[in-house]
Amino acid sequence: MRKQTLWLKRATKMIAYVLVCLPYFVVTAFAQDFYLESPDKQVSTRVDVSSDGIYYQLSYKNKSVINPSRLGFRIKDQPALAGGFMVTDAQSSEYQQSWQPLWGEQQEINNQYNQLVLYLTETQGLKRQLTIYFRLFDDGLGFRYEFPRQDNLTEFAITEELTEFAMADNFQSWWIPAYRDQRYEYQYLKSALSSVDVAHTPLLMENDELAVAIHEAALIDYASMTLRMITDNHKTLVADLVPWADGTKVYTQAPMKTPWRTIQIADKAVELINSNLILNLNEPAELTAKPDWIKPGKYMGIWWEMHIGEKSWSPGKSQGATTKRAMEYIDFAAQHDIDGVLVEGWNRGWEGEWWQRKPTFIFDQPVAGFDIKAVSDYAKAKGVEIIGHHETAAGIQHYEAQMDDAFAYYQKLGIHSVKMGYVGTRLDGNEWHHGQFMVRHFQKVVETAAKYQVMVNAHETIKDTGLRRTYPNLMTRECVRGMEYNGGSPDRGNLPNHTVIIPFTRGLAGPTDFTPGIFNFDYQKNRPNNRVPTTLAKQLALYVTLYSPLQMAADLPENYMNQPAFQFIDDVPADWAKSIALDGAVGEYLVVARQDKSSDDWYLGAISNEKQRDVNVELNFLPKGKTFKAVIYRDAKKTHWKTNPEAIEIITQRVQSDDLLKLTLKPGGGAAIRFVAL
Repeated sequence: MRKQTLWLKRATKMIAYVLVCLPYFVVTAFAQDFYLESPDKQVSTRVDVSSDGIYYQLSYKNKSVINPSRLGFRIKDQPALAGGFMVTDAQSSEYQQSWQPLWGEQQEINNQYNQLVLYLTETQGLKRQLTIYFRLFDDGLGFRYEFPRQDNLTEFAITEELTEFAMADNFQSWWIPAYRDQRYEYQYLKSALSSVDVAHTPLLMENDELAVAIHEAALIDYASMTLRMITDNHKTLVADLVPWADGTKVYTQAPMKTPWRTIQIADKAVELINSNLILNLNEPAELTAKPDWIKPGKYMGIWWEMHIGEKSWSPGKSQGATTKRAMEYIDFAAQHDIDGVLVEGWNRGWEGEWWQRKPTFIFDQPVAGFDIKAVSDYAKAKGVEIIGHHETAAGIQHYEAQMDDAFAYYQKLGIHSVKMGYVGTRLDGNEWHHGQFMVRHFQKVVETAAKYQVMVNAHETIKDTGLRRTYPNLMTRECVRGMEYNGGSPDRGNLPNHTVIIPFTRGLAGPTDFTPGIFNFDYQKNRPNNRVPTTLAKQLALYVTLYSPLQMAADLPENYMNQPAFQFIDDVPADWAKSIALDGAVGEYLVVARQDKSSDDWYLGAISNEKQRDVNVELNFLPKGKTFKAVIYRDAKKTHWKTNPEAIEIITQRVQSDDLLKLTLKPGGGAAIRFVAL
């Protein structure tokens, strides 16, 4: 590690005069320009501090990605914190170190960047101080603000963050709209950047030369960032923080640090899937030893049968959560490599149309017809974990009043995993799901769950920003339009290309609890307008292309019985030593390979949109000189997601790293492969 300090001096003449020239940045007097390069010198940023304000720009391979863009804030009852600064100190450093996550896509992650830290003070007025950190990786930029401790910013409110992203091109963009009632649960729009109004992040953009994704990292006690178009040329986005109900964006006090603003860059969109930039910008977990209760794995549960109308969350004649039914799931899980069983509707408060009223859930009392103690004991005897469920119906105060008791109850029963839900258009009736209100609440949830040794799988909550590195019990989230929309959604579910978009967009944020694994495509008795828009082979491939450390086998046990294709779900792990996105195009197709952390086996998933295509897969990710048995689950000759989705072929062949596999993916189809080391 190398550290350097730049001492800023005044020039004797009012001209730009180079004071220091280092390998990766330059300072000029009065203009105060700073230049920083990534370790491989392919990514660079320039920062200009002058009386007009603070501006940064970003280039990749000597071509502009982001033109000069403003930085700063509007502070309530104070002048804007955006101009009139002098850089009082500037420090640079190089960093390179690898680290090992407890679980994840990679067993080891390399964290290498060059950093520039600017310490700024207003030259007039309140003379407030601001520090800005810039970290350049080989795959992009992260920058954040810090408010040091100071008299004029003890407790204050941010009314606007002025951070801009003045894109250098009218990129083709993949995005979902912000400030809508269904949170992040929309199918992605494909449009020119100029057609974006206000979008959630990650926002993916691409042209013929590169792909760019804007997101954020380490979102703690701050509002989440959306991106709003602001200029006449329709290429400049501004950070639009999701407000509290009173319109304020952030309540805070110095000292504090904002989340990182992240800009990931690659030649092609598929390469962004291999980026660890967001994880690397989060702080390491403060652990003295690996907790034995944090375990990636697969689960199934009482859930899909409610979505397809066979059962109900409400107690009564069609009740899904019964003692008998839970034990049936446990029996099946115990016979296969399924680690846990989820039971939705197990607790009191699900009666009737629960989503239409103030929440009545009680989180430590089972509903009539469900003996949670008997079920927990039965699962333990069978070697299966029970996964708890906390649906809040967006009632935060109601839930927080019971939260400690609820997690203590699970700990007493030996339950170490919970699925969260926040169904509702507003939290407590008037707060967005994406503002500082929810960020604070969810942080409390994760920390409380950890205190009681419980892993968290969150639905309808705040988006992922890499906090799993800091809080490894934060396993996975939904925050996407998931499989459930193919069940009971009145708008007939997802399009066939949806699962070929989200790895490039939502997936860049972190693990996705999409809940794949549907084998029965004929559930139209109660849902005549709905169907799963894939083939069976594609359902298997999703276990590889959509990453989650908790992967659900979402269908009913009866639909898995006597199905040879279930062997892939039985085999596929949820924790990986290596993961590589090999090939793909957004909304068209994707090929991903992953190595099992517990063996030498590799797995591959290939998926397509509604079009049939041939995909050639080079097997050079396999170790050289070693032979593998490839067990291939592929679409049959006449497979089609609309007319013949269940048709599947299972073949085996021997392969090595210098082989080429040709896969034919049928419409809405895919292929899933297990490579068994011989």
